[in-house]
Amino acid sequence: MPAIEPHVAAGAYALGVLGAADACRFEQHLVECPACVVQVRELGGVADVLAAFARLLPPGGLPPAARWRR
Repeated sequence: MPAIEPHVAAGAYALGVLGAADACRFEQHLVECPACVVQVRELGGVADVLAAFARLLPPGGLPPAARWRR
């Protein structure tokens, strides 16, 4: 599988879903890319909010009817 383009990987890295090899490559990229550092910091806050929301959901997530309500 080809390596993930570093600038595209920021979101996946912030969410902690990159594989070990891609995470290592991205961390090496972070040393030289202040724009990605900022993006990871910003997305990290979103990841924290999503995790907090997920803890509030009932087991199994939202019921199907609630998924599409506005």
